[in-house]
Amino acid sequence: MTDLLTGLLRLAGTGLIALAFLHIPIARMLRWREELQQISPANAAIFKVHAFFICLVEVLMGLPCLLEPAIFLTPTRAGMWLAWTFAFFWGVRLYFQFFVYTAGLRHGKRLETALHWWFALIWLSLTGLYAACGAIQSGFPH
Repeated sequence: MTDLLTGLLRLAGTGLIALAFLHIPIARMLRWREELQQISPANAAIFKVHAFFICLVEVLMGLPCLLEPAIFLTPTRAGMWLAWTFAFFWGVRLYFQFFVYTAGLRHGKRLETALHWWFALIWLSLTGLYAACGAIQSGFPH
């Protein structure tokens, strides 16, 4: 089981780092530069800062998964906190996928609908992966 989770953690780490860098083509595809010109300079700056920190968090979450997956699998109090915190984070992100990005935003749009379900699956997988690590950290199954 540990070998499987180690591989999945490394895959998740690679994916999270890739997702951070995918924000560059995503920004072009969604025309963020043009959109930001239509809002106040303060709101545009806030958006840019938030987008940067989202990417930074993705990289910072991805690096320990990729480089030191044992952190999530060797029982320690810090590892338990980390695993459950990551599980909670991605669980909340999954919630937002359905209740903030509502169906009306993608109605009749094939690409947006496909991306919605693809990302829902990713957020569900990350939540499950980190919850499994949290369970190991918490002493389950015993």
